[in-house]
Amino acid sequence: MMDEPVKHPVYRIRKLYRRGAQPKGYQHTLELLDDRAGKVMATCDVVGRFAFAKHEIVDHLGRTWRMQPNRKLMPSRWIVTDPEQTIAMQFDQKIAGKLVNPLYKCAMSFLGSDDRELYRLIDPRTNIPDRMFGTGPDDWVIIEGDALVAKLVRLPREETQASGLRGVLRKLVTTSDPGIVSVGAEHLFPANFSTMSMNARTRGSIRRRCGITA
Repeated sequence: MMDEPVKHPVYRIRKLYRRGAQPKGYQHTLELLDDRAGKVMATCDVVGRFAFAKHEIVDHLGRTWRMQPNRKLMPSRWIVTDPEQTIAMQFDQKIAGKLVNPLYKCAMSFLGSDDRELYRLIDPRTNIPDRMFGTGPDDWVIIEGDALVAKLVRLPREETQASGLRGVLRKLVTTSDPGIVSVGAEHLFPANFSTMSMNARTRGSIRRRCGITA
């Protein structure tokens, strides 16, 4: 059992809408924060449908990383390249395995540039009904071999006081952000990789592809 997130390195994803000039097809901007440092580590403008489009991630040093799908139709792998355009990591969904067994517990593999598997994103529950109907974000974990190395969580946002109608409406909306909590003393992934692996739309796609409809 992991301790509370505050005791571990935590990345938080915030979704915001950038004003001013925006690229065609702009949806929103993802901002990744290091919760302990209180610092923005990476940003990404989501343009078009996330799973099918090319995206640029700008890290806190101003360097640009890129992610693109392996194909336009039903992509199964997303490739991240560094500022020198060298493959840094690949996110691979085991589509063939899911077609045979739609409740296959491995949702995604994290591969190196040589296609060697580094980590897996899994639903650790072994009970099939739980896997089908579970709705908690804590069901997803990242493992290295058989060892737990990170966990996907929902992080509460800091409450801000607002009066009147605005205050009432704010209480009705979700007041949490997706996050990734690393087990070790340091972050498991650099910020640019975490921005991609924690995108809300990507997670929705994972759940649908795994046959998890709840």
